[in-house]
Amino acid sequence: MATIIVILLFATVSESLTSKAQYSKRAARSAPIALLTGPQSNQEDVYTQALNEAAADFPHALQIALNNTKIVNGCHPYLLKTNNSCVWGAYDSYGWAADGSHDQQLQDTVWVSSEAIASGAGIDVLLHELSHALVDQVLANCEALPTSNSYKQLLVDAVSDLGINEPATEVLADLLALYFGKYFFDWDISTMHTSYIDLEEIPYRMNALMGAAVHRCITLVF
Repeated sequence: MATIIVILLFATVSESLTSKAQYSKRAARSAPIALLTGPQSNQEDVYTQALNEAAADFPHALQIALNNTKIVNGCHPYLLKTNNSCVWGAYDSYGWAADGSHDQQLQDTVWVSSEAIASGAGIDVLLHELSHALVDQVLANCEALPTSNSYKQLLVDAVSDLGINEPATEVLADLLALYFGKYFFDWDISTMHTSYIDLEEIPYRMNALMGAAVHRCITLVF
């Protein structure tokens, strides 16, 4: 099924923004990339570099697992046209062009806007959108033995059982972003930007199931 998944949040860019580099709210050890603020028209190359550096800092197995996913700094063309605004993040598995047609170059793309990066939440948005890609491209095709279900199905079902009144796939992407932030980067997840949940700790069952999925479908395979 063709999907395009977005974070429908918007940032107000203050006139007082400067082009001076500033780190995000986490310590330098947690957020090793400098996120620059300034007029978007003059900073797009810097934002692209920030995304590339963030992705390069991901664990090797995760990079390989998402090898077919293209990361783009900017506004998704179809969403920009239909919403008349630039969403913070999007994952496009189909490849939606601005006119609604299929564009193969846009297939399997993750988008992070300059506003998201300037806000200091860029890497969190990136992790959320990459989690969508991971679920669709890897976990959907990884069997959770001894059952015949995929880890995607088990995780979506487990999220549904949490009783959170938000789309299960969006909650799962937030939870996976928190999981990677905590266990791969050693971040304080209470400081991470999330769009669909507000948690200071990952529910135990979800934590164990995500750990099993990452180990079985990524660590052992790649």
